[in-house]
Amino acid sequence: MDIYQHDSADTFRFVQKRELAKIEVQRLQCAWETAKSILNGKDLIIEASGITKVDATGVKLLTRMRESGAQIIAARALGCEDLLRFLNKPPAMPRVNGRRLWALRVLKALRISS
Repeated sequence: MDIYQHDSADTFRFVQKRELAKIEVQRLQCAWETAKSILNGKDLIIEASGITKVDATGVKLLTRMRESGAQIIAARALGCEDLLRFLNKPPAMPRVNGRRLWALRVLKALRISS
């Protein structure tokens, strides 16, 4: 997993990539503990849309982070089912040829698309 950290005047942001499991959870835990010393009232944001897999230890860590006040966000559609359940988000709509299926159904109902 790649962990990117962005520090600004009013927020501190972690951007997660790839898996959040086992050793990666320990790395994020250490990075979070280190970041706590410089937060000084800043909002802590966890950007999670790059996570492809999360295990039970990853969910526990994200839960602790959220309970401490961190915001867990996804700037784009999540592909990790476990993370979707954790965030109480519905699964992403499947795509066909780059278009969402619900949009195709609407267009077909309106007889705009075949």
